[in-house]
Amino acid sequence: MWTTQHRARHAAHLKEIVAWHAVREVAGWLERADPPRCPGATPTLAVVGALAWHLRVGGSWRSLPPGMPPWRTVYGWFRRWAERGLFEVMMRDLTRLRRRAAGRGPNPRLAIIDTQSVKCLSVRGPRGFDPAKRLVGRKRVAMVDAEGFPLAVAVVPGSVQDHHALPALDQGKAAWPSLRLAILDGVFETHACRLWSNLHGMTQEVVRRPPGQKGFAALPRRWVVERSFAWLTAWGGLLRDRAGRLDVSEARLHAALVLASTEALINPA
Repeated sequence: MWTTQHRARHAAHLKEIVAWHAVREVAGWLERADPPRCPGATPTLAVVGALAWHLRVGGSWRSLPPGMPPWRTVYGWFRRWAERGLFEVMMRDLTRLRRRAAGRGPNPRLAIIDTQSVKCLSVRGPRGFDPAKRLVGRKRVAMVDAEGFPLAVAVVPGSVQDHHALPALDQGKAAWPSLRLAILDGVFETHACRLWSNLHGMTQEVVRRPPGQKGFAALPRRWVVERSFAWLTAWGGLLRDRAGRLDVSEARLHAALVLASTEALINPA
């Protein structure tokens, strides 16, 4: 029975329908993409649909297919919404809705923090070499709740060490004053990380790998944030960082998480 339900939930036609309805929902929350009385007004639905295509498929902004609004229009409105912080606010609101749907309270008390290194395309902007992953690119710093729902994300150059990347989450953590416990891995077991947790009123708990462990093993709590990073692989535009600016890179993550959260609410597991 479960297998039948699982297959039905992930049927190709159903996923397309859910994705389209998610685009419509998000477009309804955003402002009109042109002045209301402008005769050549671009519908917000068309702009959000093009943005979703760009994030899902990947490629440059100029590669938007025929039938979609001009890429300058789509990118311009994306930047305008990002500068106003709309995607970040929507991401937090959707996380609260998902927590309620999962039977939890809207304000989490536990946060799980980790980083993910990704390569950069040849675009201008800050980047760095991550010796642990042996790549040149950027590092995504994510804070999720016990269910893996996003609380805050940030982007830093790949050369920034993990234990120095926590301050990038300052603004995101400020939006969740209810947090009291931070789950991290052994890389964050430094004095600077403990100070950061104390500064934000959280107790720090470090989950270490068992002595002598070989190969992969799911660590308590830690696997949740790893699964959240794995969810991002469904968005081809996020497999490589193609933004020239760090704030634009963060906005692309926020926008993808907004669409993904909306899809999850429309078609729950």
